[in-house]
Amino acid sequence: MIVESYEDVIVLSGELRSNFWDTIRTAIALTLKRHPTGVIIDCSGITHMTPEGGETFHDAIDFVAEHDHARIVVAGVSEKILEVLRSVPEVRSQLPIADTVEDARRSLDLLVEDEDDEPKKKKKKKKGSEVREYDRVIVAVLSGDDSDDELLHVTNEFVSTLPAKVVMLFPIIVPRNLPLQAPMPEVEERALKAIEMGKERMKQYKTAYEVRLEHARDLPTLIHDVAEEAAADRVIFAISRRSPEKLEEGVKLISLILQKVACPVMFVRGKTDV
Repeated sequence: MIVESYEDVIVLSGELRSNFWDTIRTAIALTLKRHPTGVIIDCSGITHMTPEGGETFHDAIDFVAEHDHARIVVAGVSEKILEVLRSVPEVRSQLPIADTVEDARRSLDLLVEDEDDEPKKKKKKKKGSEVREYDRVIVAVLSGDDSDDELLHVTNEFVSTLPAKVVMLFPIIVPRNLPLQAPMPEVEERALKAIEMGKERMKQYKTAYEVRLEHARDLPTLIHDVAEEAAADRVIFAISRRSPEKLEEGVKLISLILQKVACPVMFVRGKTDV
């Protein structure tokens, strides 16, 4: 087995017949120092793997999980190697897999905090700053569809009268047949566009903000957890007006969210043609 490391990628080549963790641990640790959001393991060069070799990835998953906000994604996995990984119980349900290194990198780097973003700790404005002070927190749940525009408009109506920090939450709901941190390129692309639009709006509104992109299985539970962690005074959630089907889905969510979230919740739907 040959191990190579560059930027955020560990490249494995050759046969992986036994647990190779002790050999690649240092390479992964150094990679995480250079690239704290996570590490990519390129498996395209692995020619043969046994279940014992697959245990390497179990140790790698556990090690990366010890680093806050870091993820591990493997790429370039052939079908025969994937079959072996699926035979390792601790690996098959936890190992995120991307088609290519480029896809894995886009997923890892989707949300890198900008220098202009507000830190998570509450701050008062500095002398000469245009960002208003805030005493409240509003969680605005983005969806990446037509509802976001109205959501941000209503959020601005709140912060213009009573300044607040806005936590823009974009949830990535992952199907249960995939690892929780699995890359989801289409959803992540929508997330990136929605977050960029939201950040531009917050800067226009001169409003303190924080961006949260979270993988979860259940949206109401995620909203509850983020609202509790942020000590939110209000949650604003938008229902899409694009189609009756999406409206029906949104209405079903209302009951579930109200059962989970303790703070006041506002549901927003934009004007329709009906």
